This record gives sequence, structure tokens and C-alpha cells, in this order.
Amino acid sequence: MKRIRFQVLALAVLALLPTASIAQQPSVNPNGVVNAASYALNGMPNSGIAQGSIFFVLGTNLGTAGSIQVSTFPLPSSQGLGGTSIRVTVGSTTVDCLMLYRTATRIAAVLPSNTPVGSGTLRVTFNGQTSAPAAITVVRSSFGIFTLNQAGSGPGILQIVNSDTNQPLNTLTEVAHPGQMITLWGTGLGPVSGNEAAGPLPGDLTSINVKVWVGVLEATVTYRGRAECCVGIDQIKFIVPAGVTGCYVSVAVQIDNVISNYVSMAVAGSGSTCSDPTGFSASEVSDACARGSMSLCAVSLTRLSISFTEPGQPPFDFKFDTGGTVCIRYTCDQFVQSQGVCVPPAIGSCKVSTFQTGSTVTDPIAGTGLNAGPVINVNGPNGAKQMTPVPLLPGFYTATLSDPFNPLAVGYLDPGTYTINNGGGASGANTAGPFQATHVVSSSLVWTNKDSITTVNRSQGVTVTWTGGAANGYVGIYGSSTNALNTAGALFTCFVSAAAGSFTVPPSVLLALPPSNPNSTEPSDILAVGSSDPPTRFTATGIDTGFVNSTVQTAKTLVYQ
Repeated sequence: MKRIRFQVLALAVLALLPTASIAQQPSVNPNGVVNAASYALNGMPNSGIAQGSIFFVLGTNLGTAGSIQVSTFPLPSSQGLGGTSIRVTVGSTTVDCLMLYRTATRIAAVLPSNTPVGSGTLRVTFNGQTSAPAAITVVRSSFGIFTLNQAGSGPGILQIVNSDTNQPLNTLTEVAHPGQMITLWGTGLGPVSGNEAAGPLPGDLTSINVKVWVGVLEATVTYRGRAECCVGIDQIKFIVPAGVTGCYVSVAVQIDNVISNYVSMAVAGSGSTCSDPTGFSASEVSDACARGSMSLCAVSLTRLSISFTEPGQPPFDFKFDTGGTVCIRYTCDQFVQSQGVCVPPAIGSCKVSTFQTGSTVTDPIAGTGLNAGPVINVNGPNGAKQMTPVPLLPGFYTATLSDPFNPLAVGYLDPGTYTINNGGGASGANTAGPFQATHVVSSSLVWTNKDSITTVNRSQGVTVTWTGGAANGYVGIYGSSTNALNTAGALFTCFVSAAAGSFTVPPSVLLALPPSNPNSTEPSDILAVGSSDPPTRFTATGIDTGFVNSTVQTAKTLVYQ
């Protein structure tokens, strides 16, 4: 138990390797004040820094080279840590933050609970020199969940409470079961009373309206308050609801209308290892850590049919067909910490990812790319195509199967049978040998209420309905929006059985998205519904498993309110 508490505290305060600094004025990076668990992007609904929470300041010349970490109470504030201190001003009130950890490029500190709520400024002082003011928004509550990858995404830091002395960390090979109690670690519940600098202030904060969502089900919360071990670190204890299983079941915390970062947990009806019908089997998961690694190749075939609308103009429709392959090797630790390459959320679950405008959503756990040969061949009803390697990204292959902006191009990914192979593959270290797979793309579903959805009220949820799709297949519901500044955004994916015929994306998912830009002259954010066939498995020398996925999506632009 002490080891777990130490690991969580370390995740809260440890940072990247320090770089040398010189005696210059400290500087805070743009958008360099973030929740220490979620890393929520500036301009997102959950980007405020909560009273009493741990936050990071990212910048340059924040201290000397090397790292300094507090080891005793009381925590330093105005006197600083290694010559570095932080002051926050909101209105006419200025407070000194409680220092936890400091390098030349990163500081971990606690925002005192008595800091006023509102927009303010933050200044860092190092050896008598003070930074220019950086913006900070102080809120009562904005929760962040600590994660295994220390980047606010992927598997969360959750303990399974088997007994007072047996509380293992939840992983793919140490799963939770419905009905079990879980301890979730994070920061940002809200303010506490007492002298925070003097030591931990545990206690159930029943006045804070906390909800925990597992999949799309609300869990029973039995405790929400500071951890006994630490200042600024929170614990939420909840019961895993019945009806959720999978390796990547989503978990999120809601306080009022603010949603935390989305993380995942592993849940199984029995046994110690998870599985997903659209991802890894139980034996694949257990074998990976038994041998110390997981090597795989995942092939994706995707069609996006999207309808754009402009005021006073007829809709503009086009189809965009793409193919992608990733061949990668993870160590056991990387596999457990990863988001699950090309694996959707657990059936009946939704996940939310955030992104900076102009960049894509990526997994911080990179693994080692595997050379699968010079090309990946795709043959189908509309002829032959090839995926080619992505420069500077070993193991990644991509292809544009049909270009919507080429007037001579026609759609490629029509229903039918497709064969995928990599010719002779590759040999040697970090390679995948020859493989071949046959995959069937079924007739796509029909999104029956597409035309009636033009605006989505995030606080009310949105229901989509459909007919068709593969009898044993799945349906993905997707959506994305960017903030009013067009600097950051979020996208969600929900995955359900095609036989369900309808699904309601709940407010707990939609509130994690920023509302659409109110000044936009035309809708630009997206809602999509797509059919997904069951994955086709294949094997090859050098990999432990391989699979082919196909998705045919219908999308439209609309407004998120």
C-alpha cells in the first residue's frame, strides 16, 4: 500500500529529465499552467485549475539544473524551493503556492484552497527574477485522473480494493470485477479547510457533487476527498457497476458540468485477465506479459462519407477512402500502459481524446516500429492498391484509396471481399514476415435520423438511430468539436452492437467537448455514425497477432451547444 501511494505521489510531481538553465528571467510557456493529472489543454471545458489542486508550470529558467523535491512538512511557499516560488493573483488577492518539485523546465505546486475563483495571473520568481505574468483560471473544482503514461490519457491509476492490505493496481492482467470497490487517484476535487502546508487533510467532501462514469454507467461513490498520504492528491472510491467488461472500459469523473480527462480500466466478469471481441483475447493479453512483449500488425480500411452544408447552398457530399497499417512491438510495461493500438473502446463504452488544432491524437506510449516490407497490398472489388511506408515512422503504412478532390476518382471501399498481404514481408530484427488476410466489408448501415440532427445540446445528450450493418458487427458513433479560439478540441468514440439499432451519447461524454465557435458562419464540427465489421485475424513470423478492421462512416457538420 505504501508503495502504491509513493508511486502516485511520484506521478504527480516527477517530470521529464531536467535541462540546464542559466541565471536568466524565468519564462512560462504559452498555455504552460496545467492540471498535474489531466494536462487539460487551455480553452477546454476542464482546463481551469481547481482550488487545492496540484498543477504544473512548464517553462524555461524556472530553476537550476537538476531537480529538487520536498521531503518534509511544512511545504515551502513564499520562501520558495531551491530559490523558486510561485504567486497567483486573482482580483486584489495574491497567494503563495505550496511548492512540491522543481526543475529548470517544470514546477509542481499546490494552489492554496483559499485562492479566489476567477481569471488571474501567475508569476514565477527564481533567484530574485520574476517572470512575465501567465494566465490562470481558478475554479472551485476541475478533476484530473492520474494515468500510467503520466500524460493524462490511457489506463488510469486505479487500485482494486480486495482488502485493507491487498489493493493491486488495475491493469490488463490484474482486472477489476463488477461489484468490487476501486480507489481512483487524481487531483482537483475542490478546496479543503485547514493548513495545507502542514500536512494531508483527508476527509469525505460530501458537499462536492461527484459522479463517476464507468462506460456510460454511473458508479456508486463511497468516498471523495484528499488522500491520507498527500497534500493536493485526491481519492475517489467507487463500486464497479454490473454490465461493463473489456480491456479499455472508459472512466471519467464529473463534478457539476465539468468532466475530467477520460481514462480506461480493465474489467472482466471473472478471472484476472481482460478481453475484447474487437481487440485482444484473454490469452493474447496474458501471453504478452508472460513472454515480456507484444508484437502486432493492425490493418485499417476506412471510408468517410461526409456532407457539408453552407447557408443558402445545397449540401456538398464526398467520399474519402483510406488505408493504414501499423506494425509495432511493445514491452510488457508499454503494452499495459498503452491505449490499445487500433482497438476501439469496450463495447457499450465511449472514450474522449483531446488534441491541439493542427495535430492528431497520438499515444504517448510509442513502442518499436516493425518493418513489414516495402508495401502492404490491398485487393478488392475495385482493383489493387498499395499502402506505403510513412517517412520517419517505422512500422507505419498509409494509402489514399480514393481522393474526393480528384474528379476522375471513384470510391474504392465498397462492400465485398478484400485480400491484404505484405508480399515477402521482411526479415531480421524488428520485422514482420509475410502475411495474408481475407476480410469482408459488409453493406453499410443507414443512419436513419441523420437529417433531423442539426444542433447537439451537450448537456442533454444526442440519440442516433440506424438500420442495417453486419448482423454480428458493430456501430461506432463519433464526434468532434474545437473551441472558440480554434486552438484545441476533443473527439469522442462510442462503440456498440449493430443489433441495438440506436444509442444515446450521454452528457457525460458531450460535456467533455468544447461548444462550437459561436462566431462561425457555418457549421464545421462533426457527428458521424459508422458500421464496423468484426476484425479478421492473421499471423506472421515476428508478430504475436494481427488483425484487419474496416469502418464505413457517414458524417455531417453541425453545431455543439
